[in-house]
Amino acid sequence: MYYFINRLIRKLIILCIPLICIAQNNNTASIETIKTVSIDGYAAKVNQTIITRSDVRATMAPILPQLYNKYEGVELDQRLEEAYINAREQLIEQALIVIAFEKQGGQIPDYFVNNEIDRIIRTRFNGDKVAFEQSLSKDQITYDNYLEKIRNNITSSVLMNEQINKRAKISPEAVRIFYEANRYKYLIPEKIRYSIIMLNSGATLDEKSLKKNTALLIMKKLNSGEDFNLLAKEFSEGARANQGGSYPWLQLKDIDKSLHQHLNQLRTGEISSIIEIKDQLLILKVDARRNAAYQPFSEVSETIKDKLMILEQNRLYNEWMNRLKDKNYIIRYN
Repeated sequence: MYYFINRLIRKLIILCIPLICIAQNNNTASIETIKTVSIDGYAAKVNQTIITRSDVRATMAPILPQLYNKYEGVELDQRLEEAYINAREQLIEQALIVIAFEKQGGQIPDYFVNNEIDRIIRTRFNGDKVAFEQSLSKDQITYDNYLEKIRNNITSSVLMNEQINKRAKISPEAVRIFYEANRYKYLIPEKIRYSIIMLNSGATLDEKSLKKNTALLIMKKLNSGEDFNLLAKEFSEGARANQGGSYPWLQLKDIDKSLHQHLNQLRTGEISSIIEIKDQLLILKVDARRNAAYQPFSEVSETIKDKLMILEQNRLYNEWMNRLKDKNYIIRYN
């Protein structure tokens, strides 16, 4: 039972840390530029449960550095407002869950809460209780308040499992229907592996003649059976000469369009004639091809099931929250 609850609580943990203003050197926001949110007063009330602005502020804390680094000005203000509203709603929903749990007569034994706190001390503070207590003091959180927050997190996870996870079911037929309706998402495009020997054409007539003769010499060696990749290492002036002119598996869209026609004319293992493109002399070889194909249902069925399960859990959660919001008194303060 404890393992079950302990595993569930990670899904709905609300971090109990305050807003940290990060000083800017180059790419982080300075304290002076941060738009603060008042920590005084009520943010919301759910029946008799009070949610303060400082509670909302603590819930926002993990995403704030990212917002300050990514946005500024009016857009930053808008993002902060959105984050505040989302965090407030998150706390309202958690309060609703706790109230629903208590109405059912549910109780979380103290030893579950204490075991979870012990786990937090082990994992986040390397087992150092003093460091843990100093963190609470720095964040101005009493041990009793922290204990209550952990209890609420566990409560939320237990009831979420009863109302959502146990009820969410995805049938094999639903998975198959989704696959057939979305087969285009599982198309593996055609791919090709090829090698290339590239010579710069030269600027003067003498250089052009020399390079053309070199290309003819390479073709003679290839026709006599010499290894394409060894010759590429010896003669090629291309970027992948050290790799024997060889490229990894690529889709046609990722290959220079000027090569498409020539590659399409070659079967696997075939070598082109000398190709003149722009100021280059090229010799191509198709090493391998993979035809376009759909991923088999057996390979993607579990991924599809997981996707559909998340969608179903979200649907059940939203319906449940709507019922709880209709049954309880909620007020939001601006």
